[in-house]
Amino acid sequence: MKIGSSETTREAPYILYIPNVVIVKHFTFINSIFPEHKKNSKLSFLEWFVGFSEGNANFCSRVQDNRVKLSFEIIQKDAKLMYKIRTMLGFGKVSSFIHTDQIYWKYSVEDKRGLQRIMLLFNGNFVLPKRYEEFLDWVSSAKSICPSYFVVKKQCVQVSLQTGWLAGFIEAKGCFYSHFRAKNTLCLDKFSFDQKLTIIEKNTQGESTVLQQITVLFENARKSHIPKKLNCYKIEFCSLKAHTRIVSYLKQFPLLGQKNITFLRWWRVYLRRYEPQNKNNQITVKTIIKLKKLCSKINEVNYE
Repeated sequence: MKIGSSETTREAPYILYIPNVVIVKHFTFINSIFPEHKKNSKLSFLEWFVGFSEGNANFCSRVQDNRVKLSFEIIQKDAKLMYKIRTMLGFGKVSSFIHTDQIYWKYSVEDKRGLQRIMLLFNGNFVLPKRYEEFLDWVSSAKSICPSYFVVKKQCVQVSLQTGWLAGFIEAKGCFYSHFRAKNTLCLDKFSFDQKLTIIEKNTQGESTVLQQITVLFENARKSHIPKKLNCYKIEFCSLKAHTRIVSYLKQFPLLGQKNITFLRWWRVYLRRYEPQNKNNQITVKTIIKLKKLCSKINEVNYE
């Protein structure tokens, strides 16, 4: 599949109102914050990590022995992804625990030097307004361990198809869905697909604006508020045009966890829709069984 350059460079007009905060186009990471063997960490991974963290991470603080104790945590069912983050960053630790008969894995940073690295890594690199505010509160309670030269950057980054942030955010918040319908097995040319990518995020401090920008980047999305979940905002990408842009983007900035397996299956369904007249796409009873099985595998997965 070939996609013209205009399909990969178009950007959305960006307006995000946060008092006294400017919007910048690029992420900035300081190499000196990483361990010696990780000085050349790949930029796209760091962008992915920020996006994934904005979707899933917790900046934690608690009082212990009359002192404020800080930590940074990400909790997932995907053990390999947690170890991959640990390996790529070069610091932090991975542990496991059981909750409601399920095994969860946690990447965490609790030591002073590690926390300083987290502060410097995220400083000035947030996209979501609420995460920027959470970071301000977290840092303000950690003055005793902040590097002497640390100053909070009053800026957020514009969501874009030219960085890995959105891949990380999809890894954290995205849900791939597909359903195959054959009207009957005697008339094999009568079939259809339901396919979509959905992203749901709480809208507490204007996050819906960021999601609206994502709909512009990927094009042709249905937007809806979810009244049953207070302050939540959902976007759905259902059109073939939007899916073409999603596939193009995730080829350039791949998902890094087990959700990538789901995406690759979803991609196979997309190819069936993208090239319906291809001689290799002819429908048989055996094909119908395979497509139904493929769709069921896409829909049954939950890695959070």
